[in-house]
Amino acid sequence: MTDTDPGPTTGFPLPHRDGLGPLPEFTALRRDAPCARIRLPSGDPAWLVTRYADVRTVLGDPRFSRTRATRGTGPRMASVPTLPDSILAADPPEHTRLRKLIAPAFTARRAQAMRRDMARLVSGLLDALTAHDRPADLVPLFTRPLPLAVICDLLGTPRQDGDRLDAWCDTLRNLTAAPDAAVTAAVDEMTGYLAALVAAKRRHPADDVVSTLIAAHDDGERLTQEELISFCLVLLVGGYGTTADRLAGMVHLLLDEPGRYRRLCRAPDTIPRAAEELLRYAQTNVQANLRVATEDVELGGVTIAEGEAVMAVNSSANHDETVFEDPGRLDLDRAHNPHLSFGYGVHHCVGAQIARVQLQEALAGLVHRLPDLRAAAPPRWKTGLKTRAPRTLPVTW
Repeated sequence: MTDTDPGPTTGFPLPHRDGLGPLPEFTALRRDAPCARIRLPSGDPAWLVTRYADVRTVLGDPRFSRTRATRGTGPRMASVPTLPDSILAADPPEHTRLRKLIAPAFTARRAQAMRRDMARLVSGLLDALTAHDRPADLVPLFTRPLPLAVICDLLGTPRQDGDRLDAWCDTLRNLTAAPDAAVTAAVDEMTGYLAALVAAKRRHPADDVVSTLIAAHDDGERLTQEELISFCLVLLVGGYGTTADRLAGMVHLLLDEPGRYRRLCRAPDTIPRAAEELLRYAQTNVQANLRVATEDVELGGVTIAEGEAVMAVNSSANHDETVFEDPGRLDLDRAHNPHLSFGYGVHHCVGAQIARVQLQEALAGLVHRLPDLRAAAPPRWKTGLKTRAPRTLPVTW
């Protein structure tokens, strides 16, 4: 913070609001203060960046470091770091090395090869759902077990461990909902669980991502034990938790205005484009991975000094009025849609294609099997986490 800086002025975390519509705080900040001062839950000050071009700069410019935001004594999001040694916390060249080693496990070809298995998973879950009493809660019956089964199968973990994995994931995505001790305990428990998994896969390799990562090497260099475990943590928290929340949010948005859902039922071939618009529109994330400036940088009309923290919010960028026409309207036919829901730059989500296939197959299964699906009651919402998502989704058909 410079001598002339008045200090943090914008409250953070933002006040909780049910729903996934545009957040008025982000709209006001994009208009009036695109780089605004906030105070993080850790007590550290930071800059909150909300415009599309500025968000892309922070995510893509090497002058903004992830490593300095997760290691050492710099500004922190929270007093307890959750994944300080993961690929999410690395800068090039360390990040480049890790990404090169893990990328073969997450190719677009692999994602497409998984499509048939995902469709079978969807069909099985819908068999159980349609046999259930009505109304039914779609979260425990569909939007949570689908990505949980996918991530368990990817990693090679038993599906019956899903409830434990789910509880750990919610704790690791804590913003204000859980005490520091609970976060630390969840990290320790997950690390122990995954260490045992990696050891088992070393003894008995299988056709899963963990076995692929154990075997991955480049010029004789392999992932270390710590890197393997941390990457499994990232997959569980990001690959499962985020996808489960996004799927629940997508279904909510479609049912909230029933004409949207009926439209997909009439034109299921438009699901890929509709899914991209639902990803853009949903104000799912209320925060983002922190970065620290490695030198003074001019951004959004202010000078961000070396050593200051920056949070660039993708979900706000996805509603930037200078990039998206009428961004507050959910347009399932939107053609120009360069959204940043999977990030940008070197930290663009490595599992984005797998997530896309999963979301597409889930929506395709719903509209095919349940054309009369409709909301039975308002959802209850998760609070105190880094994401906004339905905790319950009562439906009938």
